[in-house]
Amino acid sequence: MKKSAFFYCYLKHFKILFISFLLTIFGLSSQVSAQDISPILTVKKKIYSANDIVNIKDSLVVPYVYTNVISLNHLPVPEKKQKFFDMLLPSVLVAKTHLDLTRKQVQKLAEKQVLTPSDSAFLRPLLRKYKTNNIHDLIKRLQTFPVSITLAQAAIESGWGSSRFFLQGNNIFGMWSFNPAESRMAASSHRNGTKIYLQKFSDLQKSIAAYYVMLDTRQIFAPFRAMRTKTDNPLVIIDSLKKYSERGNAYVNDLAQLIRVNHLQRYDSYKIAPGYFKNR
Repeated sequence: MKKSAFFYCYLKHFKILFISFLLTIFGLSSQVSAQDISPILTVKKKIYSANDIVNIKDSLVVPYVYTNVISLNHLPVPEKKQKFFDMLLPSVLVAKTHLDLTRKQVQKLAEKQVLTPSDSAFLRPLLRKYKTNNIHDLIKRLQTFPVSITLAQAAIESGWGSSRFFLQGNNIFGMWSFNPAESRMAASSHRNGTKIYLQKFSDLQKSIAAYYVMLDTRQIFAPFRAMRTKTDNPLVIIDSLKKYSERGNAYVNDLAQLIRVNHLQRYDSYKIAPGYFKNR
């Protein structure tokens, strides 16, 4: 009898552990945030030479996400610029599309009278991530903006892909790190006597996603968030980015010129190819 009781007790605990394991594997565990699971089937790709960067010839883009970058300085300027945009655009579209889909889900929740436990489990981490306690404010923070702005800022902030932080850490926008626990690299300079660290990212899409969160949460970019709700014209929206750089108006003028000269607005209508979405 004692042996039988032990066996059933063991079997009971085994079932509990096994069910917990299945919940974790299939993404049903409460510890797995729904918004962290990408709805897009990305194609991870490593770059060994400029030839590994896939040329974008169509407005429906295959979501290549490059896990590293290389210097393009050896290329003629027109080719260098095109390769730079070809390298970044798929990751920009992945990050932007993920936000757009998340925003639509949040909008649906905002229309409900009562939220289910799964609704709350989806919403709670988003509110925390985007530093708000209001679902309608969250919807505003999740709103995206034209791709041309991101590409222009990426070109300026990374020196057309020549910065050390871009080449060694996939850090497109020179984003700082204040957390010793995260992957980061030291800058050669100090600010007010304090050592500066910059984030390292495992791929370009994560760098762009972090850039979106920065623009969507910091108070200094509140005018930018307000402006993008009023228009989708990138040349108008960028006027609200004066505080992104200490250069102010000169920075905005550079963005405008870069968008015009490189015809970046053509990318504002580009989308992820339909075959790369997970069945939901």
